[in-house]
Amino acid sequence: MATLGARIKQIRKKQGLTLQALAGDELSKGMLSLIENNKANPSMESLSYIAERLGIDRTELLQEMPTAELRSLLDEIEEKHRNIAGTGDKMIAEYEKIVERIHPYVDKLPFRYESARLLEIYSRCCYHTKRFDWKPAFGRAEAIYEQLHLINSVADLHMFRALMKLSERRYEEALETLQASRKMFEEQAGVLDPLKKLDFDYYESILYSATGDKVNARRLMEEAITYSKEHQIFYQINALYRLAGFEALLAGDLELKNYYIGKLRLFAEFSEDEDITAYANAIEIHYFNSFTHEYEKADQLLEENRKQMGMDDYYYLEKGKALYGMKHYAEALDYFKQHRMNPFMPHPYDLSMHYEKEAYMALIYEQLGDHEQAKVYAQKAKELIEPMPDLPYKQFILETYRKIFDKAG
Repeated sequence: MATLGARIKQIRKKQGLTLQALAGDELSKGMLSLIENNKANPSMESLSYIAERLGIDRTELLQEMPTAELRSLLDEIEEKHRNIAGTGDKMIAEYEKIVERIHPYVDKLPFRYESARLLEIYSRCCYHTKRFDWKPAFGRAEAIYEQLHLINSVADLHMFRALMKLSERRYEEALETLQASRKMFEEQAGVLDPLKKLDFDYYESILYSATGDKVNARRLMEEAITYSKEHQIFYQINALYRLAGFEALLAGDLELKNYYIGKLRLFAEFSEDEDITAYANAIEIHYFNSFTHEYEKADQLLEENRKQMGMDDYYYLEKGKALYGMKHYAEALDYFKQHRMNPFMPHPYDLSMHYEKEAYMALIYEQLGDHEQAKVYAQKAKELIEPMPDLPYKQFILETYRKIFDKAG
């Protein structure tokens, strides 16, 4: 299927028109050239003008899909996108299926909300699967949203741009990008839509913590929770409670940690969402394993909630830690070997938690009498954790490294 630009060029040449002749008084020759080479997206006004100059209907250029087909495709894709599960390679495989399903339609999507949403999902999935063609689709989605004055949808794309930089571990840039976007939308709209305000608060808090600014991270998070309560808005509340509980855990504030986990459990009961209960249990399991070293409690809670948590990277990591603590070294090693780092885990907190695996494996090999392997994993853990912020995970890994190498010396 020819692109929009290629169709314009083909019809223009067939009619014997130069770029200047088609551009007329309302378009520049340079802009028309960019459109024909798919380096710029024409507005609907420009597209109507070009069609009029060519003496054809605008739909002939767009080669629009029937409305029923378009809506059916979007419904199908939304369901697939909403139900993506698993981690790592499994998740990437699901993204690839969505990309392949949308790809044949990309060049013939009409100027409609449904098209913009399909292009948005397509570009996100392309980005995650590292396909080269995500940027044009992303730009088209943004252009349609802007011309339809769908500000919240444009804001979502801006947030995704910032989170791309987070995934590439460009933390300062990600925060600056998000803050610049937020300022622009606040200036344009005066007051942000409440749901978008909570989105910006949540992601900005995450990015503050990624850059090591714990004060502003906590301030924004608490402001968002207060705002949600005052306005009786439950959007993002479970994510905010999870974040608040984890931040309190890292700060050593057990009273506040228990408060937010309690809130999380109440919200799970209110919303009848077992996944939220699983998140609350995950924080407790992590607390028992990495902070109080109550490994039996961690293991019991893991097994009680195994069905809810699934056999993902988190389960293998925490199960390995619990078994190590109970001195089941060979079994613990087997679980750690099954652990795979989720590629969609770019935050320093998440990375630091999962880098503990190498330190535990070093300790296990030491216990099993394989000192050379212990040194390999201790060294690897040290190299991974060094760029990360000064958290309990970093302290544990560096202490493990010193223990292994002091013995070597």
